[in-house]
Amino acid sequence: MKQTGEEMKSTYKYSQLYEILLGKITSGIWKPNDKMPTERELCERYNVSRITVRDTLDRLSKDGYIYRKQGKGTFVAVRQIEQKLTKFYTLREEFESKGIEHTNKILSFKTVKALGKVKDNLCLEYEEPVYELIRCLYADKVPYAIEVSYIPSLLYPEMTRELISEKGLYGSMQYFNIIPEHATENLRAVKLSKEDALTLGVKKQDTAIRIERTTYSYDSIIEYTIATIKGNFFYYTVELN
Repeated sequence: MKQTGEEMKSTYKYSQLYEILLGKITSGIWKPNDKMPTERELCERYNVSRITVRDTLDRLSKDGYIYRKQGKGTFVAVRQIEQKLTKFYTLREEFESKGIEHTNKILSFKTVKALGKVKDNLCLEYEEPVYELIRCLYADKVPYAIEVSYIPSLLYPEMTRELISEKGLYGSMQYFNIIPEHATENLRAVKLSKEDALTLGVKKQDTAIRIERTTYSYDSIIEYTIATIKGNFFYYTVELN
């Protein structure tokens, strides 16, 4: 169907307004959790109709850039991170590259015996000692993941909770001259446990993404991690060559 002059004008304004508002978000002018101008203010500021503003905000919401609070207004969302699985990464680097503050809190750090899946994934002997590190990860102070890491203690004989707090896990590995180089990951959808849901501030049985990662330095396995991530927080792109 051929568009009329008015329809073409309306479409242009809609696309233009989307790019303007998106630019303010991605450039950091409007930061995560900032309150946005009202629909009326946007109409007056950009000389567009209320329908154009609503359509633009609906698209920004659908694309994950904003969220609405009933009776309080529209706010800038913590942006999703698109992670390409063909590139080894750390979450901190990915967040910082997007201008998002990344922090973590150590919930537990202790030495345990390698059993079952932990033993198998780290290729260790039965009951060989490993460090068990449990952390909650935050983006702009919002909890988004529970991460449980198992690290062979013989590789890092003097690893401490304080060292990890100061340097991070991979930074601590480098302190022992062990450099994480590549990793393999397995992903699947899971239901959050009551404990994880409470920590992440969501409802029990909400859907989450479970990522099991095995990290290597040369041919040696140096880490096995199980991360449980809020289902609406990450999406993944796989590049096939």
